[in-house]
Amino acid sequence: MRKIEIYQIQQAVVVGSTFDLDALAKKLAFDTLLMQQIESDYNSNEQEFKTEYISAKTNHLKNKWLYCWLYLDHYFGIALLSTLNTQANAQKEEMKKAGWIFPPYFIDKHIATSHNANETFEDAYIRMFNKLFDLLFNININHFISDISEKDARANRYYHQAIGDYKNENYYACAVSLFPIIEFLHKRLTNFDESTFYKIKDNLNTVSNKIDDVKQPYVSKISYYSDLIKQFNHLALNHYFNSSFGTNDEPVIINRNRIMHGIFTREVSQKDCLQLFCVISNMVLIKSIIDVDQMMRKISQELEEIKQSNE
Repeated sequence: MRKIEIYQIQQAVVVGSTFDLDALAKKLAFDTLLMQQIESDYNSNEQEFKTEYISAKTNHLKNKWLYCWLYLDHYFGIALLSTLNTQANAQKEEMKKAGWIFPPYFIDKHIATSHNANETFEDAYIRMFNKLFDLLFNININHFISDISEKDARANRYYHQAIGDYKNENYYACAVSLFPIIEFLHKRLTNFDESTFYKIKDNLNTVSNKIDDVKQPYVSKISYYSDLIKQFNHLALNHYFNSSFGTNDEPVIINRNRIMHGIFTREVSQKDCLQLFCVISNMVLIKSIIDVDQMMRKISQELEEIKQSNE
């Protein structure tokens, strides 16, 4: 009988290792093909292949659930490390006030401490974000979206075009591309059905409620991702999407309306673009966490239905 085995967790050699995630992803890919064969046989002869199908389906779903749990465990583990007190905390808070939302990996490395006497802390952050650009920002913005549409694919393509603009120092073109992508991702986060006009400032609390509802893999509630959303909400409401007029003093933090309505009172800078890339990288991660949590709930329901149908 063909059999899908339950994945056995390996002992992590390095803290934060993704060994199990990577190994289980490969196993799931192989088992999915095997599951398709078993399911095809079951559909053609339910009586003969019923036992094999139920066993394989149950174990396959359990492995999927485990993958989701490991995914959440990994990213909430990173969040736990990122909330530890460090010498760089004061600099982090200073940079947050200046409009920076840090990707977890970046904070965990405490790169801000690498500044030299000839530059400000913000200059050091800009330098190191640029140095680690591909590691932090060269991502698939539709990661973990199971129903990728033409719009999703187009947004991902535009995102990578924006990366090209950034690397060619076309910062205005880069920012013009990134703002609509932020709005697109926020619509995805809120499951907006596009039946009415979407205004991002009117839909900020929806994402906060979703992340607070995630079943976290730790007993103690980690507020790291909730705080990220609160920080974005503050920036969106008071800076990114705030109403702005040409008579106002030029804001230090980039404003979408000024760019889109031709209020050119300063150059769009490398810093502006890096801050928007930071926003998008966090939105993709938060979207993945919410999607994985919802996937776990669906898998648990499927397992319960299989159990009840065979009692």
